[in-house]
Amino acid sequence: MRNVTTRRRLTTVAVALTAAVALAGCSVTTGTTGGGTSAEGKTDGLGDDGVFKVAAFTAGYATPGGKLTLDEFVEKGNAQENWEVTLYTSAFDYDKINSDVQTAIQQGADAILAGFPDPRQIAPLVQAAQEAGIPIFSIDGGVEPNDDFVVDITFSQEVTADLTVGALEEAMGGLEGKNVMVIGHDPHIGIQTRSNLALDKLEGAGAIIAGGDMKQALDPGTGRTEALNFVTDYLQANPEGLDGVWVGWDDAALGAARAITEAGRNDIFVTGVDALGETAVEIAKDGPMYASVAQDWVRVVDDMIVLMNEYRDSATLPDENYIPLEGELIDRSNVASYEPTL
Repeated sequence: MRNVTTRRRLTTVAVALTAAVALAGCSVTTGTTGGGTSAEGKTDGLGDDGVFKVAAFTAGYATPGGKLTLDEFVEKGNAQENWEVTLYTSAFDYDKINSDVQTAIQQGADAILAGFPDPRQIAPLVQAAQEAGIPIFSIDGGVEPNDDFVVDITFSQEVTADLTVGALEEAMGGLEGKNVMVIGHDPHIGIQTRSNLALDKLEGAGAIIAGGDMKQALDPGTGRTEALNFVTDYLQANPEGLDGVWVGWDDAALGAARAITEAGRNDIFVTGVDALGETAVEIAKDGPMYASVAQDWVRVVDDMIVLMNEYRDSATLPDENYIPLEGELIDRSNVASYEPTL
C-alpha cells in the first residue's frame, strides 16, 4: 500500500507563487531568461500607445481545463486589468499557433501568455518573440526549466503520477498481478510525461498493462469517446481481464468510467487528472471513478496576472523562471468537502 506521506499532497500554489512574486523585482533580460535586469532601456512593459497588449495562445482549447484556464485569463486580463488580450487557439495545430502569434508580435504585442504549450512545437514564435524583445509567460509549459519562458508555472508530473498510481493501488488492493489499462495523449507534453511515469510505476510494482502498451487518444476533444471505446472493446474481448484504468486527464477518464458502468461492473476503478466538477460528482457516487488530482489553474491565472503586472508596470520579471507545484488527490475520503475550480 502507499506510504501515507505520499497519499495526498496539498497544493502549494499560494506559498510558491507568493515567493515568486516577492522575487519579481529582480533584474531580467526581456525575451531570454529569468534572472537578469529590467528590459534594456525600458521603464515599463507598455507600448507607445500606453496599452498593455497580450497575445495569449493555447493549442489545447478543446480540453475543459485548457478552455477554462485561458477563458479565465482573457476575462480577467481584459475586464479587471484593462489589458488588451487577444486569444489564439487551435486543436493542437502548432503551425497555426506559430503563424498567429508571429503576426501578433508584428502588430505590437507587449507580452505573450502561453497556455499549456508544447515547447517542442513553438520554436518559430519563440524566436520571433526573442528578436522583438517580448517576454513569454507560460502556464504548464513543460516538465523542466526552459529559458524560452521568463516564467513557467506548472504542476509536478512526478507527484501527479505518484498520487494517481497510489490511488489505483489502494482501490484495487495492490498492484502486483493486476491488469491496468493506461490511456495517454502524447501531443500534450504534460500528459505524455505523467502517463509514461505512471506506466513505469505500474510495471515496476508488478501490474500487467492491459493490451501490452499504453493506449493513445488521438484528440483531446474526442478523448472521452475514445476512452469509452478503448475500455468497451477491451472488456468485450477480455471480460475478466481488467482491474483498473489509469487515464492522463479527466475528460477521457470519465469516458472510461462510463464504459465500466455500462458494462455493469463495479470492480474496476479509474483515476484521472484535473478533478473537474463533473469528476467530483462521479467520485462521490462510489462507482468506478475513484480519484483525480486537483490542479488549481484559476489560482495560477490569478498569480500569473500579478507577475505580468510587474512587467507591465516596471519592465521587471520574476527571478525564478520555473515554478513546479503539487496537486491534491481528490478521492472518496475528501470529495464531499472539495470545491472544484474547473
